[in-house]
Amino acid sequence: MSACKSAETTTEETTTEEVATEEKKDEAATDSNEEVDAVTTASIVTDGDALISGLSTEGTWIVATLNDIELSAELIVDGEFTHREALDRKLALYTQDEDRNITAQFTLTTPKLIVKSPNFRITGGTVKGDVYVEANGFKLDKASTVDGDIYFASKEQLDTFVATETSAVTGKLVVADVDVVTTASIVTDVNSLVNGLSADGTWIVAVLNNMSTKADILVDGQFVHRDEPARKLALYTQDEERNITASFTLEAPKLIVKSENFKIQGGTFKGDVYVEANGFRIQKGSVDGNVYFASQEYMDSMIEDETGSVTGGEIAVQ
Repeated sequence: MSACKSAETTTEETTTEEVATEEKKDEAATDSNEEVDAVTTASIVTDGDALISGLSTEGTWIVATLNDIELSAELIVDGEFTHREALDRKLALYTQDEDRNITAQFTLTTPKLIVKSPNFRITGGTVKGDVYVEANGFKLDKASTVDGDIYFASKEQLDTFVATETSAVTGKLVVADVDVVTTASIVTDVNSLVNGLSADGTWIVAVLNNMSTKADILVDGQFVHRDEPARKLALYTQDEERNITASFTLEAPKLIVKSENFKIQGGTFKGDVYVEANGFRIQKGSVDGNVYFASQEYMDSMIEDETGSVTGGEIAVQ
């Protein structure tokens, strides 16, 4: 008997609750044959034992839960599976109606979720526990949350990580073989971004997806990197040779800069920037809006970089 807790111990390989399971089995299906195939090749589970089996090397490409499940042991997602002739693996922690609107979401609690299957995605619901990623293509799909930290075995796996705008990570993202990440905030949601840029944050904050907020963002506090004042917002990902692989957009009404030597690198900030410190810089990125300096001194100290630009606005003392 495995170490798990659940109210039910029923395992199904075909749908018994049509509303709960029908189209959920294959969001990408475009005709009835694909929908039927998606259901017959899915594991629809209600208990821990069935979940463990469904996500094992002997399991199925998609596993869907119908209730909350709690495990006292780690959960391993292993094996390579294909769907529509591409590597794919999915954990669906939700039910939906015929129009694909999510009707219920569930929580999977485990001390550790270890991901060894490439292109594994979590859709809907919450994983409560830390996630350890050992394969490329990990994705937090729509309305999904990891209530814990995510650890990547390599930077390559971090670079292939995708987080949708409606997903969230409450903890930190850590890469095992990249020293700089241990002093960085790698964020996928606005709240984590705001915390990372606060006076209690870190010298570098890196985003992994587009973000938008209706509130102003404050960059505050004095930080040091390599014995020099430094602060950086990285709106991009890069490969091992530091080539930018993806750029992101951060949108807010105002970005208020009070940290010395603050740099926006890669990607685009959409909104107005108000600078109240020396050494502001835009590198390999852009500001889609105005840049206003609180004094001529701050404006004169701006580091000009031919790879950075201000579009759609002005640069002025205000």
